[in-house]
Amino acid sequence: MSVGNTRQSWGLVSRAFHWAMLAMIAVQIPLGFWMVEVYEVYAETYGDDTWVMRTSNWHHTLGFLVLATVCARLSWRALQTTPALTGLSSLQIWAARLTHVFLYGMLFIYPLSGWAALSAYEGEFPIFFFGFDSMPRVVPQVAEDAQFNYEFFAEIHRWCWRVGAALLTVHVSAALWHHYIARDGVLRRMLRGE
Repeated sequence: MSVGNTRQSWGLVSRAFHWAMLAMIAVQIPLGFWMVEVYEVYAETYGDDTWVMRTSNWHHTLGFLVLATVCARLSWRALQTTPALTGLSSLQIWAARLTHVFLYGMLFIYPLSGWAALSAYEGEFPIFFFGFDSMPRVVPQVAEDAQFNYEFFAEIHRWCWRVGAALLTVHVSAALWHHYIARDGVLRRMLRGE
């Protein structure tokens, strides 16, 4: 089993990046929705903020890990051979490449927009990373009526999950189509490196 990619298959490291990213996204999205629910309950009661801080810590930390992982993944990919897309039409190759470009874009914009929203927030709220609550701001903290305020970046963050969900649906559907209908081994290459 090859650690690096070959012209025929994805290596162990590339496949590990792929499936680790999927696992993080599968946790991060529901966690984000849960965090928002916790915030809304807290905003109504202003009671104990323990769960606000816990869900924020987990969501922020995982967001930073997604950002670090996509940076590492693209660095690794830049140093590796990309397996050939054999047996596919030029339209399928073009669609696959375009989808991947947009997915990678989302994997950058999504965590960066969340970090920017927290950074721009005019109030006092920590930006967490593994319990450390003083992560640096990526944009300046601004007043609520400023142009690039919390809500500006939060809206980008909200749109990212909608666009990202559509892209992920296309990606997963294509993988399942290749596996169950075309039976061309595309999904097996990412599962087992064949």
